[in-house]
Amino acid sequence: MSTVYIHVGTPKTGTSAIQVFFTKNRKLLKEKGVCYPNLGFDFPGINSNRNAHCLNAYIYDENHKRLRDRERETADQALEKLIGMLDRFPNFVLSDEQIWNNKDINTERLNHYKEKLAEAGADLKIIVYLRRQDLLIQSYWAQQVKENMTTSFSDYLVSKKAKYFKLDYQKRLQEMADAVGRENMIVRVYEKQQYYGGNIISDFLHLFDLEMTDEYKQSDHVVNASLEGACLEVKRLLNNNPRFTTKLNFVVPMLTTIQQEMVGEGGYSTGKYFSEKEHAEFLEKYREGNEEIARDYLGREDGILFKDEVVTEGDGEAETYSAEEMVEILGKVIVMQRDRILQKNEELAELKAPINGIKQKVKNLAHKVLDR
Repeated sequence: MSTVYIHVGTPKTGTSAIQVFFTKNRKLLKEKGVCYPNLGFDFPGINSNRNAHCLNAYIYDENHKRLRDRERETADQALEKLIGMLDRFPNFVLSDEQIWNNKDINTERLNHYKEKLAEAGADLKIIVYLRRQDLLIQSYWAQQVKENMTTSFSDYLVSKKAKYFKLDYQKRLQEMADAVGRENMIVRVYEKQQYYGGNIISDFLHLFDLEMTDEYKQSDHVVNASLEGACLEVKRLLNNNPRFTTKLNFVVPMLTTIQQEMVGEGGYSTGKYFSEKEHAEFLEKYREGNEEIARDYLGREDGILFKDEVVTEGDGEAETYSAEEMVEILGKVIVMQRDRILQKNEELAELKAPINGIKQKVKNLAHKVLDR
């Protein structure tokens, strides 16, 4: 009997890194009995590494109206493709972080997936990594600022956008457990000190009794690198100009480079977005639910789910940044952009040199012909 594992996030818990790793190592993982299938679906703006997106994709018509029947049909088609592979491997992994926050992926929908797989003789298990809620909401906000948002963190906390995210972990886990059974819920904590092997990839592999070894291909770059602190604040302010409102614009990689360079030199302010009062009130909302998760899913009688220290030191206010610090960062951006322009000009001159040489030869030849 095969087992299908659906990795549902949560978002901002290394999901992109896991997906890249499993995609790069598909062949080797198959040899070890773990299939990370490509089910053959493509969705605009969605990386193909997210191989479970077909189970919860948003599909729209030309008027941007949700086509919910089409979404369910797509999910069922994906399941049929998966079912056709079940006799080839003992374990299958599907991953998409959108599943966690997608309200349409409820108990009924997950139970439908479970029943379809059970009819084909397969079990369904759900893998979820939980990140402490205060750290997660800050990461969500930072990602949206990195793209185009201008809202301050304090305003974001009370906005409709923040309410979209399912931060009541106990409630969301119960919805999933009601469908697949608590015994089929694999709950892990997104904290380095709680990872098996000290990193997220080793921890994930260990769920399948696999060890991280040199035979696996590693990603050569940071996946979805974050901005924070003063560099993030620069981006938030620049977002007021429409030319700086996409995550692929030229300033984001430069700010990321500046941030990484400064880490070894003490760095710019990393950012403390909560005020002390906001922080305490925010964490208290989720304390009891987190304690239940620790006891019910991880067997921890002490009710401790997250072990990293909660930092609330300071003057009780959220972080602010000095004008000098902001100007220095912008100055570095200007210098980097100037250097890039100069480099491009040099490359262009090198490309033009042979063309100019040919032009001169043609010109000389023309003169000789005319002088005869």
